[in-house]
Amino acid sequence: MHKYILVFFCFSIMFCYSATQEERLNSLRYICLYIPSDDLTINEVLPTPADIKERYKINDIQLINDLKALSMKYSVAETNAENRLCRISSIGWMADYGTTNELQYLRSIMYNPKDYAQEAALEASLYILKLNPALISLANEVVTNKAIFSLSKRSRVYSQLQYMCYRGGNVTNELYVSDTNAQARIAAFFLERATVEEDFPLYVDHVSCELNPSYRHSQQRLDNLARLRKPGLTGLPAQIYDAAQRDALPKEAK
Repeated sequence: MHKYILVFFCFSIMFCYSATQEERLNSLRYICLYIPSDDLTINEVLPTPADIKERYKINDIQLINDLKALSMKYSVAETNAENRLCRISSIGWMADYGTTNELQYLRSIMYNPKDYAQEAALEASLYILKLNPALISLANEVVTNKAIFSLSKRSRVYSQLQYMCYRGGNVTNELYVSDTNAQARIAAFFLERATVEEDFPLYVDHVSCELNPSYRHSQQRLDNLARLRKPGLTGLPAQIYDAAQRDALPKEAK
């Protein structure tokens, strides 16, 4: 008799947990699909997964499990716009609450060019690694793999790393990383890429100068720009490239 009571009790606990998780997933879905008001006179407080933590008294590990569960409800073949956005957003929120434990799951999405959540997984992975030396390894993996990552995805890596080094003005830059070692690694990454980047040579050149001031008027920069300049460049692109090469000249040579 006691055995049956125990089984019933365990079943009840499991049922309650499942129902509670489903309730949390519904709340998370609302947050993932929330559209801010375009009325600038409203002092709007945007909902975040932190609200779920507070409401249901759960920790980051439970929240991450919920975000993962929500993202897994919708497949790569999903066609419904809201469901796709929900999956993208839930993966994106992992950046704020996840650890390196989530990288394996994110990597499975990030390395699938057919997955509409690829960029969200990539951005989340970069943010999770922001203070980790492995950030640069991941960045190099992406920007050198043209078979898996499109031009826009590779560009996104550069821009995200760039913004990690800018504090921002009147608007807070949520990507900013104040750690000096992390910033030094990113600066060195751009300097290294400035020698070989063919798709975004002037963008990488520009950021390299900003993060490494001594590079601006160096012979290394002059050599890099000369080597990476595409033959037969004409019109506005040629004028912009000319301007960069003039800017690289030593001050006394201008």
